[in-house]
Amino acid sequence: MQEKQRLPPSWFVDIRLKFRHLQLLQALSRHNTLQSAAESLGLAQPAASRLLGDLEDVIGIPLFQREGRRLVINAYGSVLTRHANNLLDELDRTRDEFNALLSGGAGNVSIGAIDGPVVDLLTTAVLNIQRDNPGISLEIRTGSSIGLFHDLMNGDIDIMIGRPPEDTRSMACHYTPIGEEPMVIAARQNHPLFRKTTPVRLEDMVPFPWILQRKGGKSRSRLESIFQDRNLPLPKDIIGSDSLVMTLAYLEKTDALTVLSAAVANQQAKYRQIQIVSSDVNIAISSYGILMLKSRNQSRPTMTVLDELEKTLRPAIGD
Repeated sequence: MQEKQRLPPSWFVDIRLKFRHLQLLQALSRHNTLQSAAESLGLAQPAASRLLGDLEDVIGIPLFQREGRRLVINAYGSVLTRHANNLLDELDRTRDEFNALLSGGAGNVSIGAIDGPVVDLLTTAVLNIQRDNPGISLEIRTGSSIGLFHDLMNGDIDIMIGRPPEDTRSMACHYTPIGEEPMVIAARQNHPLFRKTTPVRLEDMVPFPWILQRKGGKSRSRLESIFQDRNLPLPKDIIGSDSLVMTLAYLEKTDALTVLSAAVANQQAKYRQIQIVSSDVNIAISSYGILMLKSRNQSRPTMTVLDELEKTLRPAIGD
């Protein structure tokens, strides 16, 4: 029986993997031709071709399928490219952390969060971090769990607060559950539905336009399943957007309905931006939590921020 091919323990040294090899793999993940990838690096195409040939010759397996001028990455190329991206990201983080120390700071930490925790929990944690660790520079971004998980896997954020994917990619992360995020249906002030004196039925909402998460989002999928369970047609007029700003602006100018985190909806209702619809619909979706990549060696500032987040979330997580 023929022994399966394996990479030798010294393959990394044997291939003399250089910074240019890593950059080429990253460029090829962003461009579909060798010419475009080479140009993005300021290389001539023959030089880029030699670099790629070095990799494939040592490994003994093609990393890309050639389809005319296009290069289509295969499973082996995906593995190597993912780790090349991680190495380059680590180098960027090393530079940023080093520069932060040189400038008198402690380092940079980026956090991605879905909207609900931003209102309820993250703001409190950020205030505590600024008070106790003023040298840490924070970057906060918001979005859907789908988009934030993509950012986490790509190394664009260090910590994610959201929902893990249901596929096996979540196994690449440490996950600390927080709890369920209550969701509500909301509309602008003086919406026609608020003329009713009884709880609004789902049937009453069908004729109105909606602005919801993009297809595949948890709250949108849950609402669609509720329509189906009640044998009701889905609203014909649905706009998909993960932007809270876009959602609020659209609600203000139309009779549209939306699904929001209860924390966000209560905050906006306090300032009379929207009003929560009292209805017979219970939109319960899966729990969310803190996600971090297992494969990344976390910096000291990142661990400091994580500790503060867990302190803030401890009542929800449980001791």
